[in-house]
Order: sequence, then structure tokens, then C-alpha cells
Amino acid sequence: MMNTSEQSSPYLSSVDVARILDVNVATVKRWTEAGKLDCVKTAGGHRKFLMRHLAAFAIEHQKYAQHLPLIHFGSELNLDLNAELLRGEFKELIPFFLEKAILCDSTIIQNILNSLYMVHHDLVLIYDDLITPVLHEIGSKWERGELSITEEHLASQTIKDAIIKMQDIVVKPEIRTEKVFVLTFSEELHDIPAKMVQHLLEVRGFQVLYSGQRTPAGDTSSVFESFHPERVYVSSVFVENAQQSQAEFRELLGLCQVNKAELFVGGSGINQLRIKEDDQLHRLWTFKDVMQS
Repeated sequence: MMNTSEQSSPYLSSVDVARILDVNVATVKRWTEAGKLDCVKTAGGHRKFLMRHLAAFAIEHQKYAQHLPLIHFGSELNLDLNAELLRGEFKELIPFFLEKAILCDSTIIQNILNSLYMVHHDLVLIYDDLITPVLHEIGSKWERGELSITEEHLASQTIKDAIIKMQDIVVKPEIRTEKVFVLTFSEELHDIPAKMVQHLLEVRGFQVLYSGQRTPAGDTSSVFESFHPERVYVSSVFVENAQQSQAEFRELLGLCQVNKAELFVGGSGINQLRIKEDDQLHRLWTFKDVMQS
């Protein structure tokens, strides 16, 4: 446990935690003293908890996941959507999530993602089965003229912000050793998949060097010289100039070969390039592939 004098709204009291997990306060105290449930201690000696503490505890003690709070979808508690959320079945949740993203309802989007993680639906499931189809549908609506460019950007940014904020409760290893480099091509405007790749690799214990969107391959040699990444992950959603992206891909592959780094590529944009998988170059099709790479 750490000592801190910080007291603010993100913190839960022992009474709050006991109510959420359906146990008594003495049990919460016993768990913290035994090191089973992490917390922070105020200067006055009071135990305070963050949502990530409950997430870590629930992962280790799954029978308590069922006691994590249901969420309100707007002004009402929708039991059907909560049931889907708890089961990890997203048939009804996907159109609802899409609607709220288009409306830029960041509170509900955040609640859904946090709640999914808290009930043991890992990031792979959230990314592959919920966020990916919603992002595809947002892009399709823009292509059909149902969303303006600005509306498409707003919806995507609402999801991206929620993904980033969700990392506050995601449990990650404290020690990270092997370095990996995550980037997109220089004309790529879509960096949400790359951001999700970053998060998955951090959960696996990698130290991630993330350059985000629009990274010229010609400027990456210094990354190899300074940080010596053992793996490189490239995400490409849309290729506007196939010739340029192909040239950047070849240059990056050459750098990986010289520096003995494995190269992993994924995204629909990669389909427009000429690649040949080998022992050093690997094609990724899903976020599950990222976790197994």
C-alpha cells in the first residue's frame, strides 16, 4: 500500500467497496491487510480505493465480478443491455454503442468500456467484438454520406478518448523490459487501431514506443539506433497513395532486417500492399492475433 494525502472523487471508501462487492467492511480490511486488495492510505490512515484496485481484485477472485455495479444507459437502467454486457454478447450493444458515439455521449461510452473490463471481458474481446465493428460502421456511414467528415471525426474521437481513459483501470505488469515500436504510415489518419495495439502490448508487459499517426518510415532509423526495439507493429486502415506506402513498407522492412527486429503488420490498408510473410514479417488480422504474436 502507498501513502498519500490525496482525497478526491475517483476514490472509494471501504464502505463503498464493501457495498459493491457485497461483503462487510471487516472483510475489506482483512483483504487489504493480507495484500489481496490493493489500496492507498491517506495521511490520516484511511483506506481509499481506485477502480483499478477493484479490477485487479476481481480478475484474481472472479466470483466477486458479479457484484460489480450495473450501469445506467442514459436515464434508465436497461437490464437487457446490462445482461449482454455481462455475457459479452454485443448484438444489441453494438448499435447502442454506435448511436452514443455518434451523439458524442462520452459518459455512456466510458461507462460501457469500463464496465466490460471490470466484469472480465478482456481487451481483446472489447477491441475485436465491440469497438472494431462500431468503427467500421462509422466509416461506412461516412462513405454512404450519412455522416459528414466532422461527424465521423467526432464519433471516432469520442471512442478514442474512452479507450485511452479506460487504461486507468487496466492492470499491467509493473516491470517492462522488451521494447516494441508501434507506428502508422506517413499518410495514415486513423490511429485508433494502433493505440489499441499499444494497450494490448503493454498488458503483455512490453515497453511500447508509440509514435501515433503519420510517421514517415524514413525518420524511424533513429528509433532503432536509440531504443533498439525487438519488434515493430504497423497499423494501416486506409492507404491513399499505395506507391508511397509500399515504399515506406519496404524501407521499414529493411530497417527491421538490418536491426534484427520482427515486423508485424495489420489493418485493411495492408491489403493494398504487396507483402510476403516470412520468419521476420508477420500479418495480423485481429487484436487476438496481437496478443498471440
